[in-house]
Amino acid sequence: MRRKSVTAALSGALMFAAFAGAVHADNNPVDQKWWPSEFGKDDQAGATNYITSKKRAAAAMLVKKGEVATLGMPYHSRTPLFPGRLYSLTIPGGGKPTHDLAWSGDSYRQTFMDELVTAQIGQIGTQFDSLAHPMIKIEGKESKGWKDGNYMYNGQRLEDIGGPYGMKKNGTENVGSFFTRGIIIDLVKLKGGNLPIGYPITLQDYKDALKMAGIKDAEQGDVVLFRTGWNDLWRNNLEKSADQAAADNAMFNSGGPGVSPEVCDHLATRKISMLGADNWGIEPYDFGSKGKWPTPFAGVKEWAYCHMNLSARRGIYLFENLDLKDLGERGPAEFLFSWAPIKLVGATGAPGNPIAAW
Repeated sequence: MRRKSVTAALSGALMFAAFAGAVHADNNPVDQKWWPSEFGKDDQAGATNYITSKKRAAAAMLVKKGEVATLGMPYHSRTPLFPGRLYSLTIPGGGKPTHDLAWSGDSYRQTFMDELVTAQIGQIGTQFDSLAHPMIKIEGKESKGWKDGNYMYNGQRLEDIGGPYGMKKNGTENVGSFFTRGIIIDLVKLKGGNLPIGYPITLQDYKDALKMAGIKDAEQGDVVLFRTGWNDLWRNNLEKSADQAAADNAMFNSGGPGVSPEVCDHLATRKISMLGADNWGIEPYDFGSKGKWPTPFAGVKEWAYCHMNLSARRGIYLFENLDLKDLGERGPAEFLFSWAPIKLVGATGAPGNPIAAW
């Protein structure tokens, strides 16, 4: 897997078993009132509301050296894709110019190239989840006043706002922008190597990483990024053989280390604007590698806990498959985080290449 092992105390099997057994009895979407949002019943922006003018000005002051790191992974034909998703970039015309237009003189023309991308563009590679992506499905609770359906941020029900050509509410065009303090929780540095599959980042890990970096806890409006080293598996896919890239992609898609419920709950209380990670799904996963784990994946309860309790309930955004290697190795623990999603009206997410500046 081309990555250093951490100590035996971080055994992936033990850690995933602990996560799998962590059932949050109070996580009841019916009996707990989680909408309307604190920003009002009609709000569609969510946690970007926490990023105030004062917050932006303070974040700008974090830039001292004028250095930057880009945080997006490349999009290409060997990008690992979650089952059911696809990515293809082609050049119309088979590689010839798409446009061939007049220029002065008989020997010259103006020519232009285009590309055609076919993909679930907001849900492959480095991917940002809008508030139209995660939903809590509720059935058989009419006695408590709930219609059957799939509920997203601010109580919007898919059955009321969905359609084949985009969402009528909570689409990516409503997000706004992120220009705020960012912090990196560098578990690779903390543990001395990349985390193993299924490892849940604990609240103690989070606190230890803050202490190691000498920075204070997340504050309202911050972007918090978790470096696990997991996407080192496909970082250099274009330089590998096709068979090796496919094998590494299969390993990457089989799970990964991630953020535990207790950390997501803590960050919810801090009212951050976004949580990001260098894995494909934020939370820790292992898809049951040949009976190795004591609990099969289908039996793991609340496996998308952070998706449901940060995004669907509170409007806090998630950013997956970020490239945090350069930032972790070269940058500081706190920095200016700057990015805005393209305004795909009615979309459930967006691709992206954020910038960390310091």
